[in-house]
Amino acid sequence: MASLDLLERKLLRIISDTDPVRLKRQWVKGQKVPESEVEQRMRIDLLLRRLEKLPEAKRQEVLALLKWFKW
Repeated sequence: MASLDLLERKLLRIISDTDPVRLKRQWVKGQKVPESEVEQRMRIDLLLRRLEKLPEAKRQEVLALLKWFKW
């Protein structure tokens, strides 16, 4: 799961450079429950929907990142 966290953070950084990204804040009471892999994959898929809007250089950076993570 750590690799999914890393992939998500890197995608957020790349995409937010050119396109504003709004994230929902989640209030956590007590101990944080770890997120499931399915939830993380859904968030990554939502980020990848913005791929067509990115400039070519950023798009290539995302594609290289996905290849590195074997997505």
